[in-house]
Amino acid sequence: MKTQLTPAFNDLFFARFYYFTFMGGWGFILPFLNLFYINLGFSGTQIGLISSVSAVIGMVVSPFWVSEVKKRPNANRILQIAMFLGGLGYLAIGFQSIYAYILLIVIVHSLIASGIMPLSDSMVVTVASESGQGYGSVRAFASLGWIVSLLSSGWLVARFGFIAAFIGVFLMWCVGAITIFFIQPRFFSATPQSDQPKPRLRDTLHTVFQDRTLLGFAIAIVFIGFLNSGVLQFENVFLSELGASKQLISVAGILSAIVELPFMIYADRIIKRVGADRLMLIALVLIFVQRLVVFFLPTIATIMAIRFVGGVAFSFYTISYIGLISSRTQVHERGTVLALFSVTLAGMVNIVAYPASGAFFDAFGALWLYPLSALGYLIGTLSLWWSRPKQTIDDGR
Repeated sequence: MKTQLTPAFNDLFFARFYYFTFMGGWGFILPFLNLFYINLGFSGTQIGLISSVSAVIGMVVSPFWVSEVKKRPNANRILQIAMFLGGLGYLAIGFQSIYAYILLIVIVHSLIASGIMPLSDSMVVTVASESGQGYGSVRAFASLGWIVSLLSSGWLVARFGFIAAFIGVFLMWCVGAITIFFIQPRFFSATPQSDQPKPRLRDTLHTVFQDRTLLGFAIAIVFIGFLNSGVLQFENVFLSELGASKQLISVAGILSAIVELPFMIYADRIIKRVGADRLMLIALVLIFVQRLVVFFLPTIATIMAIRFVGGVAFSFYTISYIGLISSRTQVHERGTVLALFSVTLAGMVNIVAYPASGAFFDAFGALWLYPLSALGYLIGTLSLWWSRPKQTIDDGR
């Protein structure tokens, strides 16, 4: 019988299905969003500004959004509303063609959706942990959803236009909002025990600044986020320039996800053996090498091959990212720290990175974005190596 203190099988099952719909649903639109903007005649600088505005809002709103929502016993209901309105926001963008209107919708959408990802991650980490599973066992279902969504989206966009992708993500997020009904509400809130302090944003910030490893990781995220921004924004545009069709781009988008399916779960085992910091170092080095390979061999075949092999590095990066933060924070502050790293810190970087990389793309093209990205991962690797936990240093003596 299901109790209030013991996670049931249903919690893990529906958490996995939630990620299938929520993160998997992004497969409908994210690979095609900048192509949609390019198709409307927007420049790289204009596209960068759209992303930058979203980043600014997320940077400011997300940690407060998560911190305040997690204090409430009805946090799951707030997340459901945010999911529905977030999906509706994507749908509204798809029906627009005027730059100013899209920018306005993006602003409203960012205010509503900025806390969805960290709050969801916090819930999933807790459900998986209490069920005796790793985060990767749930995150793999996001990759599965991405594969299904992206294959469907590529076929639909080729026949019905970009609006099909926006409708797809809207429907997936609506299903995700409904799925939340079947997960215990306690996994979305952070009601502290009587001997624990009530979660406060100021205390969470203090935790980050006093932790050498978290601080070094933050520095790594800054450099990686800034210098890798261009590749994230324009790689699919680069594929299109090289002659790839929309359907081929959709296939390229699932190659990494196919590899992620087993390696997300396998990464759970590796992280127990080597630790989150070491697994993150491995991931950063692998991605550094991948960026250089594309720069020296800039072909569709190279990018397709790198996308496939890159699923290993992405799996390691994703699992170690969540694992590193989770291992160095308390349960009641985890969601807010995740928001600070994944939204606020990334947003601070992207305020400058998105328009700068857009302007760089306009001036020099997509190819030269790859060595910039490689440099970011090199600096990130050195920063994380410098700040690795003391026990890791001792083990290496």
